[in-house]
Amino acid sequence: MDARHSLPWLTPPEPDASPCAGLTFALYIDADNQPAHHAATLLDLLQEGFGGQVKQITVAGNEKGNKNAVWVEALHTQHPDLAIQSVVVPCRPNAADIALMLALGADLSEHRRCGTRVVVVSRDALLLDAAEQVKDSGIHLYVAYADSEIPTAKRTKLTTFLLPMAVETAKALPIPVAVPASAPPKAPAQTPISSEIVKVMAQVRSTCTRQPKGGYSSNEVGQALAKLGYSTPAERKQILAQFPNLQVQGQGPDRCLVF
Repeated sequence: MDARHSLPWLTPPEPDASPCAGLTFALYIDADNQPAHHAATLLDLLQEGFGGQVKQITVAGNEKGNKNAVWVEALHTQHPDLAIQSVVVPCRPNAADIALMLALGADLSEHRRCGTRVVVVSRDALLLDAAEQVKDSGIHLYVAYADSEIPTAKRTKLTTFLLPMAVETAKALPIPVAVPASAPPKAPAQTPISSEIVKVMAQVRSTCTRQPKGGYSSNEVGQALAKLGYSTPAERKQILAQFPNLQVQGQGPDRCLVF
């Protein structure tokens, strides 16, 4: 279903005469899309920066990598009393997005009654489309996601909190070893392709649109890998490095990966 189509639960009801007191927030976190080390930054922004209270949190993610549990632990490390609902979904495209949309739809009436501010923690296009409709319905809604090398289309309707990009630990370069002149050069060993890499490549190809000149949009590939559980730039870079005969063509928005 196109998230831009009209959804019945977005119809504003009559305003309640007794709104809840205080500034409160409800978080809807896409664990497949955003890493858990942003938990402290998010809570500090909302509770210390805005002086609000995080009333409820819904975390959705697939079964791979136990990301939901990592998010829940990171949030409870900051505030042990937070009310968190964890929704584990099958490892399928958009499964976490749809779970969050359903959870948000079920909560809209209460958010509207109490004036709760909604924060959607994701950069997935499907979820951002739904977020625009929720905001248009009268809900105070914000988006938060980490800075990344993967471009995200600007949403002029959505106030966005850009979280700091994770700093990758620099890897030490190997010390070169001199080869004796008498030693004949050895042919590089051929590393067999693992079944996991073959499966990931097939899933990315089935998710992304093949470009007219060959290859797949770098942006689409990044989003596809994020949905498969490779949520950080370092994880995506590592898995792409294992794609055999990977070639990069073009620059900027025209950048394509051929594999």
